Amino acid sequence: MKHKKIAYLLLMANIVIMVLGLSVLAYATSKIGTVNLQGQETTKRLELPDAIALLAGAIAVAGSTIASGIALKGVATAGFAAAAEKPELTTWLLIMGGLAEGIAVYGLLLGILILGKI
Repeated sequence: MKHKKIAYLLLMANIVIMVLGLSVLAYATSKIGTVNLQGQETTKRLELPDAIALLAGAIAVAGSTIASGIALKGVATAGFAAAAEKPELTTWLLIMGGLAEGIAVYGLLLGILILGKI
């Protein structure tokens, strides 16, 4: 029962990171605009380099969260089997799960850095 709670916690963290990445992407697309001399914001047409940067940010976030989910599946499958035989391995299971979750965090940071260049 304890292991299922840990798996659900890691799954929820992965979902939160993906939602954060997509909300950053949505915020960046809504803020594309220019300010004219009167201080009013005018919308600008989305240029090709900006569109490629938005697509790259989305791919970075989505790809890293999918890779993190695949890594977490492997960690959870092997870790829960090992922890069933030796309960003292639960700490290692949490450490490996955190390292797998770091993949999604790095993808989110990369997406933010890419969108910061727009």
